[in-house]
Amino acid sequence: MTGIEPLGEMVLVEMEKAAEKTTSGLLIPEAAREKMNVGVVVSAGPEAEIAGISSGDRVVYRKYSGTEMEWEGNEYLLVKSEDIQAKIK
Repeated sequence: MTGIEPLGEMVLVEMEKAAEKTTSGLLIPEAAREKMNVGVVVSAGPEAEIAGISSGDRVVYRKYSGTEMEWEGNEYLLVKSEDIQAKIK
């Protein structure tokens, strides 16, 4: 658990980091890596859970949404549930 509890329709997403290597093994320079807009839901407020978003869901979120934060060495994004665009199955 992170110690951060989203309220209302807010969702806490742990952001995935871009790959450091290509599938063929070539290193990608840090400057060339873009932040992905995919992550895993760590926790969701009560209104977000009603919308079908729950902990453990891997989701796609809008690129320029929410509040980025670092907590205990991990990068998180706090977004409104309406900024979640899809679940990845």
